[in-house]
Amino acid sequence: MIALPFVNTMLKKNITNLKGFKMRLIEYLKQEGITQAKFARKIKLSPAGICRIIKGNRFPRPETIAAIDFWTQGQVTHNDFYEEAQANKQSAVSQV
Repeated sequence: MIALPFVNTMLKKNITNLKGFKMRLIEYLKQEGITQAKFARKIKLSPAGICRIIKGNRFPRPETIAAIDFWTQGQVTHNDFYEEAQANKQSAVSQV
């Protein structure tokens, strides 16, 4: 498993920034023709667990994000959280 120690701190600060990440994950699964259940087994989650992440009802742990990054060969990464957070931050600043 790939270790991303900086992800844990970043995720705690940006827990609401799940939209971009889950959309990229959904797109990846569709593009590759992989079911949620099959992908869940690859990343060591239950099918219900991946479903909760995709629906936005569960925030993935850093090790889950690292596994998603690995199994999608970098097509869905922790950067998807960061990019979403940056967009939200810039939008909030411009509204002030």
